[in-house]
Amino acid sequence: MSNHQIPELLAPAGSIEALKAGVNAGADAVYLSGKRFGARQFAHNFGLKEMEEAINYAHLRGVKVYVTVNTLIKENELSQVSDHLLQLHSLGADAVIVQDLGVAKLVRELLPYLDLHCSTQMTIHNSQGISWAGDNGFKRVVLAREMKLEDIEISAQKNKDKNKKIELEVFAHGAICYSYSGQCLLSSFIGGRSGNRGMCAQPCRKNYQLIMAKTDKYGKYKEGEEIPLNDHYILSTRDLAIYSHLDRIVRSPVDSIKIEGRMRPPEYVANVVKVYRDALDSIANRTWTPLETEVSKLKMCFNRGLTKGWLLDAVNDSVMGRENPGNRGLYLGKVTSYNKNMEETIITLVNMVKPQKGDGILFKHPQKTGPESNIWGTVLEKSPPTKKDKLFLKLRKHVEIGSEVFITRRNSMVVETEKIIANPHLPHQIPLEIQIKWDAKLTPLIRANAYPKHLEKVTIEYKADFSMEKAITRPLSHEIILKHLKKIGGTPFIIKNIQMDYPGNLFTPLSNLNHLRREILEKVQKRILKSYQPSNEEIESVKNRLSSFKNNLKVLQEKKEDSTQKLDTNKVNLAIYVDNTSSLDAALESGCKRIYFQPKIKQTRNGKFHEDFPFLKQAPNYETYFEEIYSSLKEAAALCQKSGSDLIWKWPDITSKNFIEGATNLLNTLPEDTFTGVMVGNLGALRALKEGFNSLRIYGSKGLNIWNHMAIDELTEYTETLCSITLSPELSKDDLKRAISHSKNKTPEHNFELLVQGNLEALVSEDCLPCVVHDKEIINKCKNSTYHFLGIKDSKNRIFPLEIDEEYRTHVLNSVELCLIDHIPKLLDMGFGSLVIDSRNKTVDYIQNMLSLYLEALELAIANDPNLGNKLDSLKKRVKKISNGGITTGNFIRGIKKDY
Repeated sequence: MSNHQIPELLAPAGSIEALKAGVNAGADAVYLSGKRFGARQFAHNFGLKEMEEAINYAHLRGVKVYVTVNTLIKENELSQVSDHLLQLHSLGADAVIVQDLGVAKLVRELLPYLDLHCSTQMTIHNSQGISWAGDNGFKRVVLAREMKLEDIEISAQKNKDKNKKIELEVFAHGAICYSYSGQCLLSSFIGGRSGNRGMCAQPCRKNYQLIMAKTDKYGKYKEGEEIPLNDHYILSTRDLAIYSHLDRIVRSPVDSIKIEGRMRPPEYVANVVKVYRDALDSIANRTWTPLETEVSKLKMCFNRGLTKGWLLDAVNDSVMGRENPGNRGLYLGKVTSYNKNMEETIITLVNMVKPQKGDGILFKHPQKTGPESNIWGTVLEKSPPTKKDKLFLKLRKHVEIGSEVFITRRNSMVVETEKIIANPHLPHQIPLEIQIKWDAKLTPLIRANAYPKHLEKVTIEYKADFSMEKAITRPLSHEIILKHLKKIGGTPFIIKNIQMDYPGNLFTPLSNLNHLRREILEKVQKRILKSYQPSNEEIESVKNRLSSFKNNLKVLQEKKEDSTQKLDTNKVNLAIYVDNTSSLDAALESGCKRIYFQPKIKQTRNGKFHEDFPFLKQAPNYETYFEEIYSSLKEAAALCQKSGSDLIWKWPDITSKNFIEGATNLLNTLPEDTFTGVMVGNLGALRALKEGFNSLRIYGSKGLNIWNHMAIDELTEYTETLCSITLSPELSKDDLKRAISHSKNKTPEHNFELLVQGNLEALVSEDCLPCVVHDKEIINKCKNSTYHFLGIKDSKNRIFPLEIDEEYRTHVLNSVELCLIDHIPKLLDMGFGSLVIDSRNKTVDYIQNMLSLYLEALELAIANDPNLGNKLDSLKKRVKKISNGGITTGNFIRGIKKDY
């Protein structure tokens, strides 16, 4: 994007009122969802009739509509989502925003003319991810919120050099997830409410304690203690607001700035959009200066504290809002005294904004923080008096002196929003020119030209359905006819010109003139809306493709398992994730033949966490880091070659540009026989390996979020060297079975894997959680303690292990270990060729014992032991004894909590 171009302003719409608020406040585009398949299932969202109304309302005002179909889709929902996509295309949706790779494949195959946008849930966070999107037919990428603007600029230049223009969209304002979007399974693991299905229960907004503890020889935590903190909402982020830096965004290659908030009311949408619209227009006119009054408006709309975010390289603490997960509003001042005689609470103001009738006011005592803080709010029944810097309130409750005072709801904004919706300013009015002539029978002949935004000139020509007659006593004047034709208030049109070849001395009832005006506008509207919609021929073509797709699905569902396609259970792998050579050696000695090795350089270099505590977030020394990676891989390769086992280098699921650059350089340096292949967990890493290493065997981790056979086929068609795919741990046994049985890539190579044991990663965040500790006394205590385990504890005393990686990201693991040892026979029947134990951060004793138990279970299952069930139950009890936090079958049995 050139420097003089202004990016698109994209507004959220969780309801028809919010859509109208965003459109009329000046948005260039809106995004919304149907009742199903959208990542905000608790918003009002749009039924089919409402969707049609919304799309038509926006299109008549020159505003684009993007529809989110950005959840992960189960195998048995592919038919339903394909119907949904056809409906959206028929209504004229400008694009669909998708997360699921299978849905993307569906759109390309069934609806090739419908634009595709990568949802932020796809976790595109590097230039190679953008290139992947370009390879796969996407028009736009909604980038991860964690991607820095500097990296976006570099990525845009790289893709420009490759002649692959793809639009880039960033979040500008609103809530920020603690985890990388698409990689958070915490809500799913805790209660089956999947964020990847729009059902997130927001566990990151709850209060937690940071703890340290001792561990036994298996790595199970034992006694421990809390690390004292002032704030306990330690996973809660502030809200993003880049308003004050908007000119910097405009100078960048960003094509669209997005306001988050489909769960927000219309007044939020209207006022936030208006602030950003005015700013963008001023920047375009080179007259912009960020205004504190506008920042105040944003704070009064809703805020948890504002941050410029990872996008603009905010420091760690400024992104997090650990003291309070709720709306903070606009700070007014403090309670400084109380007048007993007048029963008035007196507030000393530091802000020029004065509270008014209907405003929401919140009081909070700063010395009472955390979950027990003294927070109280009220709505003002009348406008309170002020005198100089003092505000006088009569309250029904005593508020302590020293309490901080905030406006959390501005009633005037609500009133203004109602006006915007009812009487829109119409920033996108459609110029209309009308020409009228009369034929020999005195029938009006109409020609109208409209000039809608984003479209070519629209022209209609037709003959009116009534004739005028020679006037006897009261002919209609030229002015009277014009007056009635110009009454177009409340419509999206503006009359630029009306030309009439009026013969004069004619008469018709005024109702006919009003009817003529309405008919002209209606015909123009229909023609404009038709321009956004596919032709009848295209719809029929799509329906034919859809029918063929559904027939193929039906064949897959009805097809019985071919006995010749059965899995050779003797070739099933028991694989393991390890993060150091001692663990790797223990796994080899226990008989494991497939090792996924993710060297934990920080651990081998700096020892236990408390010796390096607190973590000071700073740029890692990548040169030293990859030197040590090189040494670890060489040592691991020698061990694996000696035992005849496969060594697969496991990359992190989040791979920064620095990691990809260093790792690919290392691949060019290492001998070819060092390892069998590389495991990746994001599309950018996949693209980097496909681009630079054509023959390298690639393995896909759970980070790719594979839920259905279409997604499997999409990946395997993209790269022929993808020889293994880990299916999502969110899927139930029935969902897993369907996905595998329907995939055309079910081959003798047994390319399906499933995690069966371990404290699985629940989220990964750019935040460095231990960096929250600043108190020197606490720091020294942590450094000198004998505790080796770091975790967070919730209100139900569940303990979630923490790991901090080499780039200072926080990884939160599930509080209990997944254990599917007694379900191995089912997994073999499904066609899984590899069962995986995640033993990263575990001890050698854990690895040796766990591998022994699973190898025994696998042998029993393969042999179909006559007492298989009892023996597996016995092994499960032994697994439980060494598992950290207990065991669970996770979503394998229960599935996600609620289907659509």
